[in-house]
Formats: sequence, structure tokens, C-alpha cells
Amino acid sequence: MAKGDDGSSAASAVRWRETGAEAIMAEQCQARGEWGIVAAAAPTAALIGAEALRAGGNAYDAVVAAALAETVLLPPKCGLGGDLIALAWAPEQTAPEALLAIGGAPAGLADVAAHGAMEETGPTSIGVPAAPMGYLALAARGRLPLGDLAAPAIDLARRGFAWSRICSVLSEEARTLVAAMNPAGTVYYPGGKVIAPGTTVRLPGMARMIGELVERREGFFGGPVGNAVVARIAEAGGIVTAADLMSASADWTDAAKAQLCGMDLFVTPLPTHGASLADAVAGLDAEKAASQPEVYRHVVSAIAKRRRELSGLSGTSMVSAVDADGTMVTVIHSNSYPRFGSGIIVGDFDLILANRAGRGFSSTPGHPNFPQAGRRPATTLHAWATQKADGTRFLGATPGGANQMPWNAQTLARIGAGETHVGRLVAAPRWEWKPGDDSVIVEDGFDAQTLTDFAAAAPAVQAVDRWATRSAMQILRRSPDEGTAAAADPRTVGACVAL
Repeated sequence: MAKGDDGSSAASAVRWRETGAEAIMAEQCQARGEWGIVAAAAPTAALIGAEALRAGGNAYDAVVAAALAETVLLPPKCGLGGDLIALAWAPEQTAPEALLAIGGAPAGLADVAAHGAMEETGPTSIGVPAAPMGYLALAARGRLPLGDLAAPAIDLARRGFAWSRICSVLSEEARTLVAAMNPAGTVYYPGGKVIAPGTTVRLPGMARMIGELVERREGFFGGPVGNAVVARIAEAGGIVTAADLMSASADWTDAAKAQLCGMDLFVTPLPTHGASLADAVAGLDAEKAASQPEVYRHVVSAIAKRRRELSGLSGTSMVSAVDADGTMVTVIHSNSYPRFGSGIIVGDFDLILANRAGRGFSSTPGHPNFPQAGRRPATTLHAWATQKADGTRFLGATPGGANQMPWNAQTLARIGAGETHVGRLVAAPRWEWKPGDDSVIVEDGFDAQTLTDFAAAAPAVQAVDRWATRSAMQILRRSPDEGTAAAADPRTVGACVAL
């Protein structure tokens, strides 16, 4: 097997059957750029982020512009009614910083949970949305005015944009939930029907809402948006108050440090699942990391620990950027799993409210993840970073609900085994963990021995076509010798734009 164009030895790093199609895909899904790169799940968002770099912005400006665009382009997956986490690594820093913008429990949720009335969707699943504070915290480190960063998103919402296939798929999956929670109908299901891919969609309410964020900043929930949210939740039978909304915050903190095959590994701290990811890869050496069935065993063990310590498992998107100075930032923003969050929509502002509280908290009083007022729930959201001995840095993450950790573990194992080509890391075949019985779904592309080893390790193995899972991995790499590169997962139409 040939070496990658950056000199990596594919044979020592992975065990899969490389094909011409994969080599092409590995090249197509990555970008290299001297002046910066932006990756996003929505290609238009990546372009908007790159334009922020071209206008003189830094990586923080780029991710804010791209993320706000995604709140318009991918509303079933992310938005101002959800949460976000981020990792940021400046070249002069020895370790990245983590940003946690995860809303805490409403003051009245503990009583609801203690009486067994907290649900995974619907009015009692809604917590405090913290994504707006997260966008503001990122923008505060940028160079450009917030109004300039938000202008493309506002323009998309007002003028209209082409509805994506993934939004149609997620809408079909959430049709029953949204109809039950919004009997009067909603802009996302005109006439009660799922919007077809390619249809021009306009969201004037969302345009007004993003404008409110620009105008009111930290007072966002103290204005008309907050009033509308409280009224809509009360109408549906929920308990979030105006005081709850004003408690939303975004906090910069140290990343948690662990080890990956002798390298420093950094992950977002609790209540994210970064610790679970660190557990999954902690026992790997270079030889074990080259075997994906061995990685599977470590992942299942880490999941078992997570299940003991947290509550049950929990639409999510992400954007990433690296600028000319070498600062790397990755952002995961989410309306929570599975899609359309709680299912409740604030019609005046086209705002989908997340269900992070209902999915993330335990209903058992005394449990460390019980929804005491202000406590942040456990969340599958997390991001990672690592650095090799030669100074090459990687920063990455993926959306994917319960499979965020397994997919991140697979990528980190490949880095630990020696792979450095970000396109190959993203295009490589993946396996998906099934929560019900610990079985696996395995994409085509693994060699015969690996398939045999999976059959011995897992209760059941299901084969699927290549690139058939919903992984949405994005990886940034900055190398003293090879320069800057980024890759976005081809499985979910991600894109990278380089300058």
C-alpha cells in the first residue's frame, strides 16, 4: 500500500482495503490552505466562514459566521434553541481551551423529575438554551463586528435557501413528534407535509431572531425572543421561566488531558463525553490502535462505565476553522438527539427548542446527573485534540448522537497508529455501535481478517455500503512540515473551503 502524499505509512496505520475510489474521496474531502480553511456540514456555511477569513477575520470569526449560517440551513440539527461546545487551540498555547455553552436545569425541573414526569421530548424535556451565549463567547475573540458575521445568515433566512436532503430526511423522521407538539402547524411542515429537497425555504422569523442576538447580545433572552419562548413553553405545559432563560452562560475552561499511544490527548471536560472518549483510547498502544475490533472492545468497555455513571444515551452539526496564524477552533452545536429537539417550535421566530434536559438528565433523586437547578446535563457532545512529537496538531469531532464517541475513538486510534493524512482519516471505513445489544454495523472496505475479528468481538455484525453511516467527522491538522489541512466527512455532504 502506498504512502500518503504527506509521507504517512498507510500500511502501518490502518487495516482496510484501499481502493481507487477511496483514494479519490480522501483527496476530494480535504483542503489545504496557507491563509486558512473552514469546514462545515453545510457547504454554503463553509463558504460563508471562508468569506469571514477573507474579510480579515480569524478562526473565531469564521466559525461564528459558519455556525450562524447553519442555524438557518440546518434547523432540525442546530440553532439558538440548543447548546454548543467548542475546543480552541492557539499556536502559542501548549493545550487547547474548551468552551461549554450547555444550558442548566430549570429551577422547577427537579420536582418534575422526582415525580416521574420528565420526558425525552415535549415540554418537560426543554432546558435552558445556551447556544446564543456560546456564539457570543466565540465572537468576543474575533476581529469582526458581530453584525457582519450574522449578516449572511440573516440574508439567507430572508431571501430563502434550498432545503437540503438531510433536512428532508430528518423532517420525515420527526413528522409525528412535530405534528403532535404543534397542532396549529409550523413553517417546517407547510400543509403538514415534509419539505422536498431543493425547495426554496424562507424563515423571516429566524432572520428577526438572529437580528435580536446582534442587537441585545447577552440580553438576548431578556427581549421579545425570551418572552415568546417562555409563553410557548407554558402553552405546551412546560416549566421554563424568564429567570431560567437569563441563567444561560458560556464558560471557557481547561480541556481535560489524557494519553493516546504516548501522545497528549485533550478532550472537552464533563459534562461532555470527552472523558468517555479518553477512557476508550487510554489502553491503546500503536499495535492495538491499528485493529478496529480492538478499538471496539475498548469503546464498549468505556460505554459500560458511562452507563453506570450517567443517564441514558442522548440532530447535531459542527463547523471548524483554522486561520493564517494557526489558531484552530471546532464547534459542535446541537438541538439534541434525535432531531427537531423537543419537537416544540416557537412560531414567531421559527425557533426549534432542544430537549437536552430530557435526554441528558437522570430522573433518579440523588443521582449525580439529577436535574438540580442550574446543573448542566450529561451530553454526548465532545471534541478532541492531540499533538504528535514533531509538533503536528490535530483537532476534531463528529456529530452522531450515541456514536460520537465510537467514531471519534476510531479516528484517534488511526492517528495513534500513525495515520496523518486527514482525508484518509475521514474517508476510511467506519463501524457503528448499536446501543441495544452492542452489535456493530460495518461499512464495506475492511479486510477479511478485520471482519473475522469483528465477528469474534461483537454479538452481531451487519455489513452496509461504503460511506453509509451518518458520521460527520471534521478534522483540522497543522504541521510544521506539511502545513495546514482540513477534511470534512463525505457521508453527510460536508465541505471544506481553503484560502
